[in-house]
Amino acid sequence: VKSATPETSGNFIGGLVNFSTNSAFDFNGDMLSASAKGGLALDKEKNGGDHFGGQATISAAKRFGSDDQFGLYLSSTYWQRYINVPQLEGGGRYWYTDDGIRTTTYGGNGYGVPQQRLYYNYQNKRKRFSIQGRLDWKPNSSFSAYISAYHFYQNENSFRNDLNASVQGSSRVLDQTPTSGTLTNVTQNLQYVDQRWYRYVTGTYGRFDADLGGGLRLDGGFSWSTSRVRSPEIIDYFDQKNLQYHYDTSGSFPVFTPLAPALADDLSRYGSSWHRERIQHLAENRYDAQLRLTYNSHAEDRGFGAAIGGNLLVNRQDQRFNRTMWTGLPYSAADAWSGQFACGFGCNTPVPLLSPEKLHDLWQANLGTSIVTPDLSANSGNTYKTREDVGAAYVQAQYRSDDLYVVGGVRVEKTWTGSSSTRAVNGVYQPISASRDYTNILPSALLVWSVRPDQKLRAGLSMTLSRPNFSSSSLKGGALDTTPSPPTLSTGNPDLKPRRAINADIGYDWYFSQGHGIFSIAGFYKWIRDDVFNYAALQNVDGISVPVLVTQPRNTDKLVRGYGVEISASHDFTFLPEPFDGLGASANLTLSRAHFPVTLSDGSTRVLSYLPEQARRIANASLYYDKGKVHGRIAWNHLGKLWDDRYPNFDPAGFYSNRIQQPTDNFDLQLSYDIRSNVSVSFDALNISRQGFRYMIGNDAEYFQSQWALPAQLLLGVKVKL
Repeated sequence: VKSATPETSGNFIGGLVNFSTNSAFDFNGDMLSASAKGGLALDKEKNGGDHFGGQATISAAKRFGSDDQFGLYLSSTYWQRYINVPQLEGGGRYWYTDDGIRTTTYGGNGYGVPQQRLYYNYQNKRKRFSIQGRLDWKPNSSFSAYISAYHFYQNENSFRNDLNASVQGSSRVLDQTPTSGTLTNVTQNLQYVDQRWYRYVTGTYGRFDADLGGGLRLDGGFSWSTSRVRSPEIIDYFDQKNLQYHYDTSGSFPVFTPLAPALADDLSRYGSSWHRERIQHLAENRYDAQLRLTYNSHAEDRGFGAAIGGNLLVNRQDQRFNRTMWTGLPYSAADAWSGQFACGFGCNTPVPLLSPEKLHDLWQANLGTSIVTPDLSANSGNTYKTREDVGAAYVQAQYRSDDLYVVGGVRVEKTWTGSSSTRAVNGVYQPISASRDYTNILPSALLVWSVRPDQKLRAGLSMTLSRPNFSSSSLKGGALDTTPSPPTLSTGNPDLKPRRAINADIGYDWYFSQGHGIFSIAGFYKWIRDDVFNYAALQNVDGISVPVLVTQPRNTDKLVRGYGVEISASHDFTFLPEPFDGLGASANLTLSRAHFPVTLSDGSTRVLSYLPEQARRIANASLYYDKGKVHGRIAWNHLGKLWDDRYPNFDPAGFYSNRIQQPTDNFDLQLSYDIRSNVSVSFDALNISRQGFRYMIGNDAEYFQSQWALPAQLLLGVKVKL
């Protein structure tokens, strides 16, 4: 859904997706289907080699009852993947004078020096399991209802080995050129990270639809879901200080070479700095209920119609966080080395692999003499509860003929939010809480006009919103420090307003070649107010007599504008001689731009021409074949540059370090052949181009920031229907 109407949720700006599950009434009769795919993720031996992955699905549908008025649909899927993900990060940049002394951003001689050379090597294992069922009841043509339940579980383990040469603040640069130099004070560290995620979502939902006669219909539904996330993490960190490195940025990524390789490679010189354990829990419960009464408003109805309805959404979330550090550990990386290496990104530096078993045994053996330090500030600041309730009501009117559909009305949404946590004031933790409510009035109108039987014009105008995420709007307990001048506090912002947008859409669809082709073009323009940025400002805080420099998410008073055009086309080549008449092609292109003022921490503004996480150019194209027993498709996906705002920097001196994801091009191939009418085999080649991700930074995105590679995957499959 891209053009809002009063009956659609108002909580979207870009678009709204509605997922519809299978029903036993979708099939002509009883059905049983099973499929399985398996194959390899292809990777270099130095990265860890090839790994098996695959999935299996089974589904069934059954109609029963004296008049087949009941229908039961069941499905279950198991999926697993194991890949190696080598990565390299160069961090931000330092600038130096001709004398080799560190200076301001883009200052000195203007030669940017990477802040680090950080190799990652992820061994990433993912498993997913789901089961879902739906029971339908259709006793007659005037009433239908269903209830569905589901359970989804995911387990992800990432075992990461790091090797990082980190440039220290006191480091000087010798013999510097525009692309090289020698750094005098570099700390190299080894790190083993064990990250695990356990997630599940369980829920149920149902709907009913009743024809009351006289053009009146009543429908509604409910849903409940509960989700849990448990994310334990263990990190062991070793380092060696005061090394010297030569750096070279003349290639596609920075290369650091130690001036004394014997010292840099000696694992016994890397003492344990700390062992850290963290566990994070998230629990969420969500309830939703909807009810709608319509008159003469369904697709088959003609003339004037109307609808009224509403819904209530209740959400409760509980975040808990605990992190503890152990220091004073007497062992070195040599004691924990597994005897193996992984390939650093580009395979020019081996990354020592530390043994998790040895690390655990060493830590356990020295618990009695280590120093244990709970991270009280982080534990308090990341432990909080949030509630959000949304009540909505709407009224809409419509007119529908064979050639014209017009609908318009207004939706009103009332939101109640609240959160609670603790805050440290000079080291003393105190409970805090906050709440607020707000109302949004959201009018909208949509017109669809069949200009000719094969041509359609669409136009929409609406107001929508985007409520802030819980991590921004919750009053997460920060640590208030009154010793500096001014005092400082970093926290969430329960007073955040939702983003509000006025959306204008217009589109044209042309169906040609007797339904074998379609061409579509659409334009959009959005005016967005109260966008959210994280920056600091002086403000009053209860119990503090002077203004406090509070860093938190805030609404900007600047207007954001986004606009663009979407073009798509698809055509079956039925005009070709056999057997080529089974060929076809499809393509789409989205071009967009924005006027996006970003408020920085000093109150100044930078204007970007793109929205966060939104590429200005997106393109897809595919060539397909579908005739007889043969089915296939080769597809290309292009994603243009975009601002990766997972790690935003709104400081004027550091704004250059915002990451710009570089264009990506993915190619996938899917083929299948029907051995019999109910048995088919398939072959999938995914990410044929081995496309990964590359990020740049800089005022003109001129500096390398990071890059990581992803393997191609080959899968063979079989599907059987009974």
